[in-house]
Amino acid sequence: MLILQQMIIFVLLMAAGALARRYEILTPANQPQITKLVVNIAYPAIILSGVTGKGPRIEGAELAYAFGVILIMLVLLMISAWLLPRILRYPKEHYGIINVMVIFTNIGFMGVPMIDGIYGKDALIYMTVLLIPFNILFFSYVIQTIKGHSDKKEPFRWQNLANTGMGACILAIVLYLSGIELPYVLAQSITMLGSMTAPLAMMLLGSFLADTEWKGMINGRIIAFTIIKMLVIPIVLTLLLGRFVDNTYLLAVCMAALATPSGNIIPLLAAVYHKEAYPVSVQGIALTTAAAVVTMPLVALATGLG
Repeated sequence: MLILQQMIIFVLLMAAGALARRYEILTPANQPQITKLVVNIAYPAIILSGVTGKGPRIEGAELAYAFGVILIMLVLLMISAWLLPRILRYPKEHYGIINVMVIFTNIGFMGVPMIDGIYGKDALIYMTVLLIPFNILFFSYVIQTIKGHSDKKEPFRWQNLANTGMGACILAIVLYLSGIELPYVLAQSITMLGSMTAPLAMMLLGSFLADTEWKGMINGRIIAFTIIKMLVIPIVLTLLLGRFVDNTYLLAVCMAALATPSGNIIPLLAAVYHKEAYPVSVQGIALTTAAAVVTMPLVALATGLG
């Protein structure tokens, strides 16, 4: 199964990251810089690399259709995220952090490399279409939601959307729709930069898991959260979308967005905006990341996308 093979590759890369942390090659001092390298250079490059080749193209109407499907998926995901903390009876002050951990997955670190590795560059245009509303939702919604019932309120600012990931998404759409072909030297340079994404991102996740204090972290509620977030929601929503979507690439991108673990930037934001929710965020990120090795292949098998 392709996704199982890809997850084994990810596990080996994460093991390399854990070893790098063990021998202090990756350290708390240099992890933020390497993360910035992935987020600001490698990740945008892999998005752009999806439109620099000469593979099959999709027409504007199909792009609009893909955008509509992705918006429907995000709405369904937001509804699920609103319900989950209430179903699991989390304290009200934790509603926001649970909500965010359901919606904002590690799509950049795990989803993009997974789609690239399994389906190739032809599928990345659908990932690009996904990332535009995903980024807009993240920067306009996440901080206010994490704050939850705290008194801190930060108004939405358009400049929050000015980042290299968003820029790469917009540029990729422009290049794709205009049919502009980049010179070989530039296109190949972008592809090579993008190829750094998976190994660096997985090594960073491995170092994060190596630093995690597992003792006392596991409890019934966080296990239930992980099962619902990593198995129930992605399987149910992907199968539901699959009744109306017959495009394998598009459906696989939706599945990747739903099945990847919670984003590892969330604890950093919780530490700044809602410190009381920080322990819950660390539990969720650590357990969903560890569980992804098993759950992502299971989701792919259950949805027929493996």
